Amino acid sequence: MLEPFTLCMALTVYHEARGEPMKGQMAVALVTLRRAKRKPENICEIVYAPYQYSWTIKKPHPQVKDMAAWQAAVEVAQMVWYIKDFTGRATHYHANYVYPDWANGMVQTITIGNHIFYRKP
Repeated sequence: MLEPFTLCMALTVYHEARGEPMKGQMAVALVTLRRAKRKPENICEIVYAPYQYSWTIKKPHPQVKDMAAWQAAVEVAQMVWYIKDFTGRATHYHANYVYPDWANGMVQTITIGNHIFYRKP
């Protein structure tokens, strides 16, 4: 049984980055952890806040179907606490095939796989 914060993190990694290399999945988890201010009790609140993660906008939420990708997401969610931040203090990201309005004025920090990561100036 997963702790609630681990479940929320794993679901985010799975739905946001399961097709990405492991480093990309870790980067998504690091952004989530940074937004939660490294406090486990904040992770689910951050994940389910309105319009923060694309997968939580869909109702009902999408289901986990790829068990190998799910296991990898759980592993990332459990190890993210021990990973040094390599995202350049990123607090946001998006897929490289979209350009959201919020990216204007942000500082791009790193690109991994199909995701571009940003922080505030």
